[in-house]
Amino acid sequence: MKVGITLPAQFPFGSTEQMLPIYEEMGADSYWAPDHLLGVFHPALWSEIPLSALAADPDAFYDPFVYGARISTMTDKPYGISVTDSTRRRAADLARTALSLNDLIPGGFILGMGSGEAESLLPFGYPFEKPVSIFEECLIELRSLLDDGHMPGNEIGRMGLPLEAEGRGKPAVWIAGHGPRMLRLTAQYGDGWIPAWWLSPKEYGEKLSIITEHANSFGRPVPEASYLAFILFCESMDKAEAMFEEEPLGKLFGLFAMGEIWEEHGLEHPLGNDSKGFIDVIIHDLNADDLRDLAPTIPFEMVKKVVFVGNSQELGEQFDGYAKAGLEHLVVGNLTGVVGGMDEILARGMELPQLMSVLKEL
Repeated sequence: MKVGITLPAQFPFGSTEQMLPIYEEMGADSYWAPDHLLGVFHPALWSEIPLSALAADPDAFYDPFVYGARISTMTDKPYGISVTDSTRRRAADLARTALSLNDLIPGGFILGMGSGEAESLLPFGYPFEKPVSIFEECLIELRSLLDDGHMPGNEIGRMGLPLEAEGRGKPAVWIAGHGPRMLRLTAQYGDGWIPAWWLSPKEYGEKLSIITEHANSFGRPVPEASYLAFILFCESMDKAEAMFEEEPLGKLFGLFAMGEIWEEHGLEHPLGNDSKGFIDVIIHDLNADDLRDLAPTIPFEMVKKVVFVGNSQELGEQFDGYAKAGLEHLVVGNLTGVVGGMDEILARGMELPQLMSVLKEL
């Protein structure tokens, strides 16, 4: 299995300069950055969360495309976006940017795309109606621009940049799809699949089988099977649960689990069981005092439906199930320190290289 690393793509850049050489030494196969305007922490609560020691503002995300150009001077590994959306960025802009970065980045560029999340759209005046329809229209245009160099049926709207970079081909398009229509679009237009919400190994395998069937019907190669997983290293599961109880604001991650997952566990999502979790929760739109009161009531079980928790051995055992279901390229976002802060980060310093060694054997 290949292992990609989500970089600390936030101000200040010193965090990236410090961590990337360490990831290089570990043998990371790829590097990634999110395309977020807002983060997952309420700014009024940020100072109460241990990770705030590393950054003054939880929303200080760099533009991941600009950031990627800078990263290209520091590594020869592939770099990807996980993920952008087609509401804020139209196909022509995405194609030109992808071709530019694929030429500039020694390891090549992976354009991760999805239909978008409310937090990066609604607060900034972008629409969030029929996002999958907008996404499909963008994919049709993008695929034509990247494959043929021009808009569908319109050769005036063309790309002048080379469509392939020497030695690494075209920029890859990876799609964050979960629902039936998005899975079909992944097979029809994507080079990779990078779901970002929690799926059991069984669910992962079932969705990958659907993509495979669609790809075969379209006469296209089966997209590379990836997964964007957020992980938190700990000494043991019991210790992790105790830490979240001691620092309950970390349990607000449970809000990003879909309402149907809460319902499956006989629970009521605080925003209702019709909540789509990551897709529609805008943490900044909620009252900070209410969140502070709510956090202790969120079950640790729901945190584990958003974040993979355990030591390197336990996490390796968890991801083994996904490898058996077809996972080829795991992209990890390390959230260690959300509880425990720098003490926990330092104590778990060897867990990531140990996990990478385990994963590469799967």
